[in-house]
Amino acid sequence: MLIRKSSLLWLLAGAVLIVGAVLIRFVFVPSMSTLPSDLDQGQKFEGTMQALNPQAFATGDLQHLLTPPMPITADRSIKVDAVDGNTAIITSTGVLNLPQGEKQSDVHTYAVDRVDFGPVNLSDQQRRELVPQNRQATFEPHKGLTFTFPMHPSRDGNLFYDSTLRTTAPAKFVDEKKLENRDVYRYHIEAAGPIADPATLAQFKAFPPAVPKVMIGGLLQAGLVPEASRTSLESALPSLPDQLTIGFSSINNVDASVDEQFGAPIAIAQNQAMYVTVPVNGTPLPVLPLSTIKMQSVESDVASTASTLSSNSTKLMLFGTVLPIILGALGIVALGLGVVRRKRPSARPAEVREVIESSPVAQQPPL
Repeated sequence: MLIRKSSLLWLLAGAVLIVGAVLIRFVFVPSMSTLPSDLDQGQKFEGTMQALNPQAFATGDLQHLLTPPMPITADRSIKVDAVDGNTAIITSTGVLNLPQGEKQSDVHTYAVDRVDFGPVNLSDQQRRELVPQNRQATFEPHKGLTFTFPMHPSRDGNLFYDSTLRTTAPAKFVDEKKLENRDVYRYHIEAAGPIADPATLAQFKAFPPAVPKVMIGGLLQAGLVPEASRTSLESALPSLPDQLTIGFSSINNVDASVDEQFGAPIAIAQNQAMYVTVPVNGTPLPVLPLSTIKMQSVESDVASTASTLSSNSTKLMLFGTVLPIILGALGIVALGLGVVRRKRPSARPAEVREVIESSPVAQQPPL
């Protein structure tokens, strides 16, 4: 059977269009949802900080033990340092900008999955080969999420990693609302416990290993002991030893407004307090605030993040739905045209008679 060349072209075009639609939908679009290998993004925060006055602590001046709240800003960034397949090495850097121009940095490096952003366990050999040399000192194994939720996050079951405690805390669903024209889930995270991060503990190396019980009584009288510890401490104080071994704890409360589609935090409010603790009936009780930081995302960052997510949503709809449908439909039409037009047309009877009658044989006289 003879097939028209134009039919072959239509069939070929249809196949190419359908294959293109499949590749865009199932190869290109998933790659758009993968953590980019060149990611380097930041967020800005503003708020206040109240800290322990070292001079007042050294002299026992309880009235001036805490500084007044100071205005601060903070910058947080996430940078991908290396990738290997679906594993990415990322570094989270937080820089606290204090009023006197001083800066405090907090750097942590993790191995995460590029698709669901969960933790990836590395062997010692993988760590040596994959983690850049300049990040080896800040790399730490972890559990839970570190910087974002996965796409289309669930309301329950999300665990977030607290780098100060080096443990996880549940992200509890609060409600959903609109924020800058984006649908968001609001979560609350509370992580509390003894400080385990070596870099944070190093800030307190000047503290004595123990404090006198009389000092704890003075803190109670001055109203500096946190309300949650006051009753237990007052009742136990008479039976406590004269010298009390101290520890350090953190209570970190985070409220996050998370995009329902992409899982990215659009706005964050954080209240983190660190304390000196003393053991009471085997439980470390916070007795002296070391620092209290309250900060939230700057409004311009909230608007910018929401705008970027809206733009990405449009692109995802275009490439993930609209374009594959159009290409697939055009491909089906092209295949249909190729099938319908595949045969060459046969000669019509009148044309056949005309050809026969005009031939030299037909024009010879009969014998």
